[in-house]
Amino acid sequence: MFEVSVLEEARGFLAYAGDWLLEREDHNNLFLSLSYARAETGSAEDGAMWAVVEGQGSIAGCALRTPPQKVLVTDMPSAAIPALVRAFADRFDELPAVLGPPRSAEAFAKEWVGSQGGGWQAGMEQGIYRLDQVSQPRGVPGRMRRACHHDVQMSIEWGQGFARETGVTFPSTVHVVESWVEHGLLYVWEDKGRPVSIVIAHGRTPNGVRIGYVYTPPESRGRGYASALVAEVSQSMLDLGYDFCVLYTDLANPTSNRIYQRLGYRLIERVIDVEIVPPRDS
Repeated sequence: MFEVSVLEEARGFLAYAGDWLLEREDHNNLFLSLSYARAETGSAEDGAMWAVVEGQGSIAGCALRTPPQKVLVTDMPSAAIPALVRAFADRFDELPAVLGPPRSAEAFAKEWVGSQGGGWQAGMEQGIYRLDQVSQPRGVPGRMRRACHHDVQMSIEWGQGFARETGVTFPSTVHVVESWVEHGLLYVWEDKGRPVSIVIAHGRTPNGVRIGYVYTPPESRGRGYASALVAEVSQSMLDLGYDFCVLYTDLANPTSNRIYQRLGYRLIERVIDVEIVPPRDS
């Protein structure tokens, strides 16, 4: 028998389930970093929902959603899914997608469609990679620097290119990108004074950092810029005292997977986006 506790703010969720998530901090970076960020600022998001699933007196899994984003789920027993879906159905009429380990994400989507109608289809399968030690590429011209105010508009345009090519949403608003610059999260690789690649080091947890939104415009590809930038940023995070870095990448893209493995990243888990199609009359 599984029970679901629903929480509406991050601090309560972390007090409840933070230690459980930290047992696999690298796997749960997305859960933890989103929750830490909201707990730190004290910001409340209308409709945000955190859920903790318990069975036999212990935590069996977690889920969260900050509308309009997708649902995130951890791995959990299949028998826990119906109770979790009921909790989300009590709050939301529709969901766009669910992201998590394939077994849990697909079971959630099937259960949702079975009770709410509509359909589902498997989307991008991603790998969560972890790095503990950097293997630096050699012979790449240029250098890394932190982004500045003059890079904001360029980063927005490149972020839109990233979104078009990957299908992954890039929060390309001036406010968000300026905040990344202000907090030193956005990095640029430049060659001969010209920006050629960007990456963001965000999603920070007690011992790790998530590297994301790696993008090089088409005219600058094939020169190793992204590899050098990811390596330098990852090393910078380790030098700051973090134990590891994590990143998500499309497992269907062999090029990016090879690049990250050469830098020292290793696959620790597979997750999948499962898209939920609403009923036609909704």
